[in-house]
Amino acid sequence: MRVLLAMSGGVDSCVSAHLLKEAGHEVIGITLVFHPDVETARCNLKICCSAQDTEDAKEVCRKLGIPHHSLDFSEKFSRAVVRPFIDAYRLGETPNPCGQCNRFLKIGGLAELLDHYNCEKLATGHYCRVKNGKLYRGKDHAKDQSYFLSMVRPQHITNMMFPLGELTKPEVRKIASRLNLTVADKRESQELCFTGGKPPNVFVSGQLKEKPGFIKHVSGHIFKLHHGISAFTIGQRKGLGIAWHEPLYVLKLDGRNRTVIVGERHYLEKQTVSVRSFNPLSEISGEISGCIRYNQEPKAVEDIFQAAGTALTIRFRETVSAVAPGQILTLYSGDRVVGGGIIVEAE
Repeated sequence: MRVLLAMSGGVDSCVSAHLLKEAGHEVIGITLVFHPDVETARCNLKICCSAQDTEDAKEVCRKLGIPHHSLDFSEKFSRAVVRPFIDAYRLGETPNPCGQCNRFLKIGGLAELLDHYNCEKLATGHYCRVKNGKLYRGKDHAKDQSYFLSMVRPQHITNMMFPLGELTKPEVRKIASRLNLTVADKRESQELCFTGGKPPNVFVSGQLKEKPGFIKHVSGHIFKLHHGISAFTIGQRKGLGIAWHEPLYVLKLDGRNRTVIVGERHYLEKQTVSVRSFNPLSEISGEISGCIRYNQEPKAVEDIFQAAGTALTIRFRETVSAVAPGQILTLYSGDRVVGGGIIVEAE
């Protein structure tokens, strides 16, 4: 087949290019440029999508003998990922920009270009699998990235290929070393690609003109003023600057009233989670489990209640801790991805 491969310039996508070609496919490498003219594109950080990554992807394609293209998606990236990220913090949410990027750009945007490049399939270096048009967790659960893909539209999943789905990270690096690829020992991307190395809340605070508000105990007791809710995250304990007879944690961020609600640790434990914009990828059948953050082993779900439209309420068999509105909740049936939604609230 003729396959369009999203190449970030990391070891995963570069090894994917080799595996696809080795399997007999005609491969076209494509790199999306999200921020070509800002500090992030030039800095030496543990990020993806940098200017160096584009050069690495181009060099690997040259070595493997496959064509490479780069596309400027910077305006689309700002509109679909960065602005919603900032707006979510303003509302007191903790957004997941990687999930949005996959839905609208890295997979959604490239899927719409398949005909342009005369390709039948779109491939990425994610550690996931596709079977019969359904998305599954990668064989290596420690590296599985299906959580970040659960918001991708189902019609795009059916056209996906994941060459690394049956491999582990050490196996991928071993292949890269055997091929003498320059990216064989390239470090993992660990930070958001558009914040210039700043923590998300520091980046956002520089973008927003925030107003002060109160830090309140869940009982109603007012501790002090804060300078902006973007500085706080659900589950945070350190840096609150308040004294109490027990350790206190951030329980809720009320963006409308600019209030940070804190309380004892047991208040973080929730059993029922509501989501919006649920994206169904397969039928809800079998033993269902769910996770509320990346790299968390899915926890058993007791009940699922469908509300109006794409809203769902999920009741876990046991409590889950530090549920953050704005994050993705992904549902599974075994290794099959049922779908994902954006967390609204928990109780």
